[in-house]
Amino acid sequence: MANEESEEQRKLSLKIARLFDEVWTSQAAHVRKLKELVSLHSSSPPAEFCEAFCRALTPLFNFQRRTASAERIIKFAAVFACSRGGKGNSGDEFLENFLKFLLVGAAAANKTVRFRACQIVSEIIMRLPDDAEVSNELWDEVIECMRLRVADKVPAVRTFAVRALARFANDSENGDVLELFLESATLPMIFDCTLDVNESVRKAAYSVLACKVPLQSLSIKHRTNILQRGLTDRSTAVAKDCVKLLKDEWLEKCCNGDPVELLKFLDVETYESVGELVMTTLLKAGLVKMQNGQTIRKFLISNVDSAEGTNAIHLDLHIWVFGNSLNLTK
Repeated sequence: MANEESEEQRKLSLKIARLFDEVWTSQAAHVRKLKELVSLHSSSPPAEFCEAFCRALTPLFNFQRRTASAERIIKFAAVFACSRGGKGNSGDEFLENFLKFLLVGAAAANKTVRFRACQIVSEIIMRLPDDAEVSNELWDEVIECMRLRVADKVPAVRTFAVRALARFANDSENGDVLELFLESATLPMIFDCTLDVNESVRKAAYSVLACKVPLQSLSIKHRTNILQRGLTDRSTAVAKDCVKLLKDEWLEKCCNGDPVELLKFLDVETYESVGELVMTTLLKAGLVKMQNGQTIRKFLISNVDSAEGTNAIHLDLHIWVFGNSLNLTK
């Protein structure tokens, strides 16, 4: 009987490996193969399926190069783990068992195994819905493991560990995670997080920008990209955090509450649309203080008149142009 079970397990692993092979060669097969994998999961004993899945995925842990094919497998495995497909709660059971398997890999002596394990963990965390049934104990294990990997000697491992922790950085119960994220995240990591698919990660990115990155230390392109992304974010919570960054850190602390001074930091002559967006945001928030009956154009002229050089003239001209487009001038 044991031999028969072993043979069934081997066949199941081969079926899953074939699905991985097809995903490896083509992105077009992704959705169809995901459905086939969900069906295979539903028709298999949960424990045996998870074991077979991990066995079929194991060769990837020895593949170091970050090729498009390898990235497709990573994404495929993470999407399946987050899909919670299967009978009853078998989807959540698979997720927990798969995460435990990955945590073992994240602590391995082999650097490639650690890299792939952390990469998949971070991909799962970024995609996981908020209502996923994962025990608090397991989340604690994941957080602790990623904390350790933040100090890994391999840069790629550190990058994915920081990305994984970003999901938890806005949790009030994990204030120390935010502190660690603040210490570990580099500017490129933070900028990447502002575009992440997960709302919590994007929120964390703006929190880190507010706490760690002064306005003057950013290039003009970075400043405008940060505002363009944050103020137009589809999530109200993320946009609110961006407005807080704009108001509390950039306007009040760096520019002494002077919106014209802030606009100079954004080069509105080049990035006119961002200037429009910022002024609209400040006006809606009541942060542009004008006297009764004063138009936005008169306000800007009165504040720019004292400035010197052609940059001030250009600033006034471009602000007046976008003010007209917003029907804010007369």
